[in-house]
Amino acid sequence: PPQRPAINPYATLPRTNVGPQGRRVNIYNNYTKNYSIQFKKPLATNYGSNKYATMPAYNTQYNNYYNQGVGGKGAFGATSAPKRGRGIFNKAVGPGVRVPLCSSCNIQIRGPFITALGRIWCPEHFICVNANCRRPLQDIGFVEEKGDLYCEYCFEKYLAPTCSKCGSKIKGDCLNAIGKQFHPECFTCGHCGKLFGNTPFFLEDGNAYCEADWNELFTTKCFACGFPVEAGDRWVEALNHNYHSQCFNCTYCKQNLEGQSFYNKGGRPFCKNHAR
Repeated sequence: PPQRPAINPYATLPRTNVGPQGRRVNIYNNYTKNYSIQFKKPLATNYGSNKYATMPAYNTQYNNYYNQGVGGKGAFGATSAPKRGRGIFNKAVGPGVRVPLCSSCNIQIRGPFITALGRIWCPEHFICVNANCRRPLQDIGFVEEKGDLYCEYCFEKYLAPTCSKCGSKIKGDCLNAIGKQFHPECFTCGHCGKLFGNTPFFLEDGNAYCEADWNELFTTKCFACGFPVEAGDRWVEALNHNYHSQCFNCTYCKQNLEGQSFYNKGGRPFCKNHAR
């Protein structure tokens, strides 16, 4: 006997993924060394119409192709490693030579002096700026932070950010992304562990994923073709599965069944003529 039709003959009315037509991606600019948020419009690919859809929730204040900012102004950026070095010890200047001024006390230096980063110090003033430290920097070297000089110990203890991935201090280049700070080598896909480099990453529940893993883990797939149901796509929910509207066809003759009655046979849709 023929199979009974689906209880609701309109179960296949198409739906549309509403919202901004695109996805939130985070692009790394290799020239400025900054991440920026962009919304990418769908792109034509060999997957069909667009493989960038069913994106996770995002802030609707951003429009397509809106760039939140670079140079550390946005939520994504990179901070270069602080300058490190050692001061150069210089003998007292001779007669007729301009007497240097100490950049700390602003007094002329009649004896030996130290130069570093284009500035001059009395030897006794070339010290860690931390009032609780004051270590001489001539022999141990310095770390510059916002124009001030610190010893390595004070910089690491009081100023260096902590990597959100490994928990250790970031003494060199610091990558700022998803509201956190990382060693560049620690900012990796939350699933496969691949470094992002200058490739886009995708946010889901506060974690970053590479494109392949995000698509695999979080996109809604069409039961017929296996590819994602993307933002802006018309889609059908039937027989406990999701389909692109153009993919919801009779299993035998491939007649499109969108908005029409269909028959359930073995969990797959059939038109009336081929449901026997």
